[in-house]
Amino acid sequence: MEFNKIAGAILLTLLTMMAIAKIGNTLVPQFHPPHDKPGAEGPSTTGPDTKEPDKPVAELLAAADPKVGQQRASQTCTSCHSFEKGGPNKVGPNLWDIVGRKKGSHPGFAYSDGLKNKGGEWTYEELFTYLSNPAGFIPGSKMAFRLPGAEQRAQVLAYLRTLSDAPKPLPVVEKKTEAPKPEPGKAEPDKSGEPKKPDAPATPPGAPAAPPKADEKPAAPPAEEKKN
Repeated sequence: MEFNKIAGAILLTLLTMMAIAKIGNTLVPQFHPPHDKPGAEGPSTTGPDTKEPDKPVAELLAAADPKVGQQRASQTCTSCHSFEKGGPNKVGPNLWDIVGRKKGSHPGFAYSDGLKNKGGEWTYEELFTYLSNPAGFIPGSKMAFRLPGAEQRAQVLAYLRTLSDAPKPLPVVEKKTEAPKPEPGKAEPDKSGEPKKPDAPATPPGAPAAPPKADEKPAAPPAEEKKN
């Protein structure tokens, strides 16, 4: 009899807890971060990011504000990285003088094999792509954070550029050349490569003049000069 009371109390408690959890999930829906919205930060995916920015990286960097990039970096990157010269490694390596640094070379940090074997130095273009999707650019990368917005990445890179005793020059913006427009009244040049034939004269030299048409009157002969 006593056992039945204890078992009933335990069962009633479990049912009550399940009911409370069910009601709580209904009243407070689970939050899903808006990773798919433009400019939202999110975890890295394994597939490469195929979407290219509308403008070249050089143009985005030329228009980027380093101060805005510093604000963004302080909000999203300081938990994993330090920025000052000689700063410590955290979850990620210190980022002083990152532009132009050999990949996987900062002392004291355990890089992934994929990053160590990537080779070469960090360029603006590579950092721009890496921040978009680290695991897509370097498979096996330990960095899970990504920054999909092209302008946001350019702002952060503009700030990272300042973290150096000798900042690396920005990429050169290529000037767009437009074909010259033909002047009014002038014919466009022949692009076929063949020499243009001269227009045939209306009447070949030495040929007799064409007879007048039926409805045309012959021209009057010139009047003779009167002799005094």
